[in-house]
Amino acid sequence: MKLFKNTNLFFLVCTMVIMPHFGHVYSQNKQIKDSLSYYVDVATSPKNITNLSRAYLYFETFKEESIKNKDTSDVLSCLQNLSKIQYSLGDYFGSENSVVEGLKILSESDTTKYSKFRLIFLNKLGKISAKRLDYDTAIQYYDQASEMAKNQIACNVIHNNKALIYVRQEKFELAEQELKESYENSLGVSDDIQKAKALGNLGFVQSKLKKSEGLKNMLKALDLRIAINHCKGLFWSYSHLSEYYNDQNDIKQAKFYADKSYEMAKRINSPIYIKNALSRIIVMNGDEYARVYLTISDSLSMIQQLEENKYSKIKYDYSQNEQLANVTEIEKERQKRWKLTYLSIGIFLGFMSIVAIVFQKLKYHKEKIRQVYITEKRISKKIHDEVANDVHRVINKLQIQPDISEDIMDDLDHIYTQTRDISKENSRLDVEHNFEELLNDLLLSYRTSETNIITKTAPEVNWNKIEAYKKVTIFRMIQELLVNMKKHSNASIVVFKFNKIRRKLVVAYSDNGNGCEIKKGSGVQNMETRIKSTNGTITFETEPDKGFKAKITI
Repeated sequence: MKLFKNTNLFFLVCTMVIMPHFGHVYSQNKQIKDSLSYYVDVATSPKNITNLSRAYLYFETFKEESIKNKDTSDVLSCLQNLSKIQYSLGDYFGSENSVVEGLKILSESDTTKYSKFRLIFLNKLGKISAKRLDYDTAIQYYDQASEMAKNQIACNVIHNNKALIYVRQEKFELAEQELKESYENSLGVSDDIQKAKALGNLGFVQSKLKKSEGLKNMLKALDLRIAINHCKGLFWSYSHLSEYYNDQNDIKQAKFYADKSYEMAKRINSPIYIKNALSRIIVMNGDEYARVYLTISDSLSMIQQLEENKYSKIKYDYSQNEQLANVTEIEKERQKRWKLTYLSIGIFLGFMSIVAIVFQKLKYHKEKIRQVYITEKRISKKIHDEVANDVHRVINKLQIQPDISEDIMDDLDHIYTQTRDISKENSRLDVEHNFEELLNDLLLSYRTSETNIITKTAPEVNWNKIEAYKKVTIFRMIQELLVNMKKHSNASIVVFKFNKIRRKLVVAYSDNGNGCEIKKGSGVQNMETRIKSTNGTITFETEPDKGFKAKITI
């Protein structure tokens, strides 16, 4: 409601006048036992515009301190009181901005913890919309607040506010429904002020609907207010009764209650109440000029209110659109960051998946090779301990037997030698230490007066840095090549070249032997199986009478 014409300008002037002295006033207020309680009372029940200005400055300062202290509850409380003060001063745009600021903070905070503030802010938005004569919007805000109301007192306030909107729209049936609910709720609350308010308003609305219980309820509310000496409530009881009797053309009773309302308005010392009471008295006194003046004055006030509301709405819409644009830009940036985050996470997970797959694959190959070596070792042991020993025992037995052919003994001796050789070829290798010496021993064992074996090792090859399973594979494959050379090649020169190309070890074999056609015999298959298990490769190059070449990459 407005306490002063051109309130916004006056409030600005008051603020400029009071601001230099506020430091002094604020320090004095610190001496008050509970300054916060004092200014809350000023905001709730304003006596004059000066006190309201001081209260505004107090809560504005307190809000800034609360923001610095990150005390959300105090910030919301300050915004609630600032909105009250701005509403009382007629600054509905400012009041709405304070409420919107509070709702923004609530949207970023624990809604359950601060739910009472959301209810208060929604109710205030309803009252602001009503002052702007935007009744439909006011009803929407009250409905939202009603859904949140937990106690009967809060429900009563909302029902009463909705009823006032319906009265202004002359929708008295809807107003009666709201006030009936309000009155029924008030019966369960030990608050005679609430009960009398609901009953008095209900009776007034019922009188507009020509219901006989209307007057009865208004008089009951009057008696209740007299009993508790509630001045504001008595003013409205007298005002409603004056209007009721005026509608009934009982001018004597109408004037009686109009005078009563005027006396109560002076006792309350409220300009708004006094103006309301005087307007009613002037109308009933029958002064035609006075009635025309009031009608024009009310019309001008209505036009001024509509213009101010239009201006406030333009400012509010501009502020909201600007805020919405900023929020939209922030939201776009936030979504962009999230997309980049999700993309990075996706790439990282994909990379880690590939690493995991490769690691598992290598682990599988290593385990497979390890199992091959274990199997070879077991077979070698069995050949040595069982087959070779059994053949040797048979030879010993046959040697004491008469008439045994020399050829049979030679064959058995050859079998025994082969089994020992197989056992030796597949025996356990210690490649962790002195692998180069182990490899040289192997090559020397196949060097004869007829066959010269030459080796060339590049400086880049460091056997100590090569994995053990690779060294075992190289050893076995060289061993297989030498066995094949001895059996089939008749070479006089054999060359092994060891080189490092792009982190890969390359072993090149060549001889000047007979050469041959590559057939997938057990020797070649063994070499191919071994090299594949380490993700390596082996290639052969040979022709009859043109020597034999092999290239191992691992």
